[in-house]
Amino acid sequence: MNTPAEEPKPTAVRATRLTILCRGATAANQQSRFFSNAPLLPKERVRLSNRAQNLGRFTSVLHAPEHSAAETAAAFSPGAAACLALRDVDYGRWNGRTVAEVAEESSQDLQCWMSDPSSAPHGGETLQAVQDRAVAWLSQLPAEGGHMLAVTHAIVLKLLFLHVVGAPLTSIWRIDVEPLGLLALTSDGRRWALRSFGAELPDGSPQTG
Repeated sequence: MNTPAEEPKPTAVRATRLTILCRGATAANQQSRFFSNAPLLPKERVRLSNRAQNLGRFTSVLHAPEHSAAETAAAFSPGAAACLALRDVDYGRWNGRTVAEVAEESSQDLQCWMSDPSSAPHGGETLQAVQDRAVAWLSQLPAEGGHMLAVTHAIVLKLLFLHVVGAPLTSIWRIDVEPLGLLALTSDGRRWALRSFGAELPDGSPQTG
């Protein structure tokens, strides 16, 4: 039997931090359009520059493959890497169309999609499938300390938020995420926990990694 002096000391766990940032605004935002690979609005680049200065440095930066996400990530690191798991939803035949156009053509399909996360009346991905692939990515991230940045789309960010807090998928329509809004998480190597959700990191001060 070990004496108190012989008891092994617990291994210190270095927390891993992850900031998930909504990519900047595009014309598709203004038009309420399903999926678009459009670039950022010109005026958004000023806001993005300020955001990058306020958030500081990151040990690594990933981004969804769409143009707007890549542009957003480049403000934080010229070597940011594309990550398919962070990609926007595939809306099937709704891709590129506005919500108003879809509602006019088939309001029943739109209502079905919004009320049932396992439905895909557009022929693309279900919200459940999008959450599953995003959560699979989150779960395999190494817990090695440091502060990572992942740039994605509002709907993917919201799906990850719902997973972390254990809320039902139908709650997604009660959450608004503005362009360049963020979700801050921490991991102790066993689970991810919410640190902050909204416009700023917890103390409002720059984070330096």
